[in-house]
Amino acid sequence: MNTDASPAMRGGDSYAALVQGINERFNALTGPVFETDAAGLFDAYLDSLADQGERQMHHCGCCRAFIERFGGLATVGDDGVPVSAIWDSSGAPAHYQGVAAALQRMVSQAGITKPFLSGEATYGQPLKGGWHHLAIAPARVFPGDGLHDAHQMACARREAFDSVRRALGEYSAPVCATALRLLKGDSLANSEAALGQAQFLVDLHAARDAASGQRQKDNLVYRMVAAAPMGFCHPRSSMIATLLDDIVAGKSFEQAAANWAAKMHPLQYLRPQVAPTAGAIKAAEAAFEKLGAATALERRYATMADILETLWQPRAQVKAPAAGGIFASVKPKQASTPASSMTPPATLMTLDKFRRTVLPSADTIEMAAPAGRSSFLAFTTAVHADARPILQWDREERRNPVAWYLYPSGSLPSEFNLSGSFYEVTAITLLPCAWAGGQYPQHGERLIFVLKGARDLGKDTGSGLFPSFIQGALHGFRSTIEAYSQANSLAGFGDDNVAGLGLAKGDQYQVRVRVTSNGQASEYQLDRWD
Repeated sequence: MNTDASPAMRGGDSYAALVQGINERFNALTGPVFETDAAGLFDAYLDSLADQGERQMHHCGCCRAFIERFGGLATVGDDGVPVSAIWDSSGAPAHYQGVAAALQRMVSQAGITKPFLSGEATYGQPLKGGWHHLAIAPARVFPGDGLHDAHQMACARREAFDSVRRALGEYSAPVCATALRLLKGDSLANSEAALGQAQFLVDLHAARDAASGQRQKDNLVYRMVAAAPMGFCHPRSSMIATLLDDIVAGKSFEQAAANWAAKMHPLQYLRPQVAPTAGAIKAAEAAFEKLGAATALERRYATMADILETLWQPRAQVKAPAAGGIFASVKPKQASTPASSMTPPATLMTLDKFRRTVLPSADTIEMAAPAGRSSFLAFTTAVHADARPILQWDREERRNPVAWYLYPSGSLPSEFNLSGSFYEVTAITLLPCAWAGGQYPQHGERLIFVLKGARDLGKDTGSGLFPSFIQGALHGFRSTIEAYSQANSLAGFGDDNVAGLGLAKGDQYQVRVRVTSNGQASEYQLDRWD
């Protein structure tokens, strides 16, 4: 017999405390939550109550629906064991500690089926028929990404888990560790693009090796996949597979480096190499129409007005008032300075120390012209300010449509309109994806010296939009987006374009800068990030 009973009939204040505790426990979670295959939870809920009369009072259709749908939710502990996201015997009111303990134990023995994401504002029915029931008002809601709802996004993560698990079977821990070591070296072009994914694979192996059973190993993979950038979770279709396959095949470093360079030549990094089919183009048209993003792919060169965050800009020089006297304009003879002391040697310094100790007091900065090809890059942004966000770091609540491009084999200064022995630095900034504290390790870390007059004189940039920058909802349309990018050009080419030298974390470099602070000039040789 089903009844909808009041809290007073179900243990009075204890029932209200149980509901409150469930809400507090769930909403205190910070990591990913998963659905499990835990079954029979409602029967265990009833069986854990003291007597038949009380079980009958708790035999409620609303509570049954809640427990069967949400009662098995779990997080994953560091040991790979599921931890109930709802039930906690130690924090439950005394009247319901047996109930919570039984359900908590059943969840810990269950297997994960997929990540839990929901766009619902309430889990369960907190009030029906005038009575209160088990329910949660979640602090986090997942409304979807505009193209996929929360269920579809959870299923995509489930597929990502399968993809990662297969890759771990193909690429052993030593193979992944070798790839990471090579990428951390200074011999593979644009290595930072795959460095984060290599570290992810190494960390996955380490987490699995530390777990005791296969189910626990899989659970830890689930936890890491649920929190990782989606681009990390398909190794076989990523650029890193080229390197991993060569290591597995036992190829020499020279062969592996040549294969890597062939895939990473200018303007091809992470770009689909196969033209889209007519069906793919039609599907992309429908998706962009559904998202209201028809104009989002139109791009132009960025100007300083588009740069949302800088670490440094030149200080405005304030002219001191002229001193009195009719001969104030006459300059006295200066004592000669030995030539050896006029140009002191440059101070060797890491980029991190330079940023912390030199930048705060720098009035002006000049950069010496580098020898040979260097990592010059240009910033781009959306033509239409109201275009729907499509970049991973661009959000409706915090717009940032700025991106960048560079040539993996580097560019000569002349190819970026630079000449002379020193270039004026007009700003120093991070990659746009790192502004406002953004964390996108798949795109690496760079500090960019924006240079006066710098702009890309190349004619083969297309629209400068890398498909790897696009939000996950549009990942399936990468080849169509790439074809669009190649067929269209960047607008707004001119003197006000923002471009400069990008120094990547993990690289070695020889960059000399001249810094003026309070009228005193000093030179620094920057050789590495930290």
